[in-house]
Amino acid sequence: MKNIILVFIALLTISSAIFMGKTVAERKPAPTPIFVNSTPQQLVNLATRQPTKSLSRQNITFIMGEDKDPDNPYYTQAENYYRTAPEARTEWVVTHLRSLKEVRDYLTEHAQGKWGIINLVVHSNEWTGMSVKVLPEGARATAQSIYAAIDQGHFPPLPADIADERTELQLHACALGKNEDLLDAISTAFGGEAKGSPTVRSTKKFIQYITTANGTERHLNEYWYTAFKTGYRPHNIRLTKELEEKYPYARVYFYEALKRTQPRFAGDSYHYFFNVPVNWLVTFPTKADRPKLDTDEAKEAFLQNQIELLEQVAELGIAPEKFRWQYKYIDHTFEDGTTEPAILIKGKTSILCILKSITAPQPESTIPQEVI
Repeated sequence: MKNIILVFIALLTISSAIFMGKTVAERKPAPTPIFVNSTPQQLVNLATRQPTKSLSRQNITFIMGEDKDPDNPYYTQAENYYRTAPEARTEWVVTHLRSLKEVRDYLTEHAQGKWGIINLVVHSNEWTGMSVKVLPEGARATAQSIYAAIDQGHFPPLPADIADERTELQLHACALGKNEDLLDAISTAFGGEAKGSPTVRSTKKFIQYITTANGTERHLNEYWYTAFKTGYRPHNIRLTKELEEKYPYARVYFYEALKRTQPRFAGDSYHYFFNVPVNWLVTFPTKADRPKLDTDEAKEAFLQNQIELLEQVAELGIAPEKFRWQYKYIDHTFEDGTTEPAILIKGKTSILCILKSITAPQPESTIPQEVI
């Protein structure tokens, strides 16, 4: 019997990808990334909004996706923010790249001296990481896939004449600061492991961009969450009880936030939920070796025997009973063309987040710093 780890993780968008295994390639660790909820004032060309040659460092923003949910115009609002907000706008705003490799090559090919701030705007959360690929036609960006691309020679460190220790790679991705392995990998991909590499920064909070009469604003959101079987959402009263028991000192009215999917004003609470699907494949030498899962008891016993799967789920911080599990008999074809009978276990949980802005709008340079 073979276990083939195929954990598909959905982000806040519709995209999904494969998470292979649970260990990061052993290597000398890069300097510990830090995340800072602040952005220094940036130089801009107010007249043309086009890249111009300058002796000063130039700043650049990469918008790494398109909006698919009209109720969550994250990328559209972020583009407005980095084009127009006085405290954040950059000389360059690039919207057509969808992989870390393309970003790295663009920085090299279009540099006019050393870069200052490099913004990467992408969907993310603490359970699933970033919704962006490593290579244009490659796997989704995880610590493992990034290190694999580095080992294959796709990410030589950025040259010292275009990026140094004063260069900041700021990852504007919700709760990415909680994934230290991924930040380490990104730091290595763009700066190598030598001193004088760019600093990688992110946040442990959720990020929200809102356009108001005063322009587009960026807010950091505190969040509280619970999970339930997809398709079996409990009543708001039950969800409120779960959240209150989990977060007894939270300064938010959970029941009221569950009535709203959008904030009414800066600092208002609201909720958002998304699905996290997990697929696990087990192959067998023959169909006779494949167990029959014709009762709930047999299915539960088979699931409990998948120790590695349960370990993967535990790393997500979600109890197995919060998933809806389904089982399917299939024939799996390996890369060498051989085929074996298999059982595909499909699990899906829904994460419900209560979000609330930490502060009223203000220049990012005044927001207190946080360090991993």
